[in-house]
Amino acid sequence: MTRSVRTAVLDWTIPVVLLVGLSIPFWTTDLDVRVARNFHVPGEGWPVGAEPLWRFLKYYGVVPAWILATGALVAWAASFFRPPLRRLRRDAMFLVFVMAIGPGVLVNDVFKEQWGRPRPRDLVEFGGQREYVAPLIKSPPEHGGSFASGHAATGFYLLTPYFLLRRRWPGRALAVFVGGITYGALVGYARMAQGAHFLSDVFWALGIVYLTALALFYLVGLQRRAVA
Repeated sequence: MTRSVRTAVLDWTIPVVLLVGLSIPFWTTDLDVRVARNFHVPGEGWPVGAEPLWRFLKYYGVVPAWILATGALVAWAASFFRPPLRRLRRDAMFLVFVMAIGPGVLVNDVFKEQWGRPRPRDLVEFGGQREYVAPLIKSPPEHGGSFASGHAATGFYLLTPYFLLRRRWPGRALAVFVGGITYGALVGYARMAQGAHFLSDVFWALGIVYLTALALFYLVGLQRRAVA
């Protein structure tokens, strides 16, 4: 087995095993509901989510990701007119496609629109009318749009440059990776505090974005880039 094949196997095996393994408690216990209870106050609703920081992240937390994706789109378009930018074309295309396919198509169009998972605030435990549905279990679309968290997915998108940096600048890549996960987790926390999403919605938003970026990393051919 060559080094490139071993790297590809590890690239896919580790995140998939972690995603499935760490999802088991959501399928076998009431972990999601127990976590949601920490944010709900009977008679008051979801007061933590109304605090200024979490409200700010609800409305503006997606802005950094949109700036990155828009900048990449501009760089991609400019690369056809400015020869010095041609070397950035595949990188820019990668960043645009991850945003469009991950948070865009998969999270918001496929899962949120079609999966029908009730939100925490819709559950009978919190004054609603719906029963809890575990992640990845499909319900009628009109039952809710909890799975997965679109806000968190857009926040986690900020880890995407990790794939472009990890070979040449591993230290910077790690910083971007940790920063992206931290930011996405903060945005996800805000949505959990507002009763809009479960912990598993945030966790799977990370998984979907990461695996989308990984798939495009290989499809675009960025894994063949020579180490400088």
